[in-house]
Amino acid sequence: MNGGPRLVGLVQSVRIQGALLLAVSLVSCVPAFLGGAGEPDPLRSAGIGLLLFATTCYGLQRARRPWYRERLERLSPPPPTAEPVPQSEAFDLFSRSLTAPLLLVLLIGLAVGYATGIPVGMFVAGMAAGMLLQSRWLAAEERRLGGRVLCLYTPVRVRADDPDGPLYRRSPFWIVRETP
Repeated sequence: MNGGPRLVGLVQSVRIQGALLLAVSLVSCVPAFLGGAGEPDPLRSAGIGLLLFATTCYGLQRARRPWYRERLERLSPPPPTAEPVPQSEAFDLFSRSLTAPLLLVLLIGLAVGYATGIPVGMFVAGMAAGMLLQSRWLAAEERRLGGRVLCLYTPVRVRADDPDGPLYRRSPFWIVRETP
């Protein structure tokens, strides 16, 4: 590692995070759909779950598309100090760094679902589905732009003294164009 910011493929990053979140959040809803500690009411749980899922999925689509467009309009080649993460290592990188947050999502979803019968994990599932849908649009944009769009790999916890802290907050995108 050369000490510069680590870059990952934007589409791959969104897909990996969305897939991991979707799997964990759906599993966290199982107790709610099975009735939890109270009287089982699968229709009520399904209705609440659908509402949570649809509102977060739709909300993420509306909020993120302009955010992505703004960054895609300002594409440039990556800085020379940046370290692109090989595509083959990206899943391992994300799965290791997201282990604790995903475990937290799972435990909270299981506990709330069991105690109340409310599938709160569907909120996160809606976000994950929105990310997966967004990744399709981003892949189309990448093809239109004729290159691979890279983004920063941002750790879950950023140290206060991290020299890349300001860069994380700006969230720029870079492009590596395919050469003929």
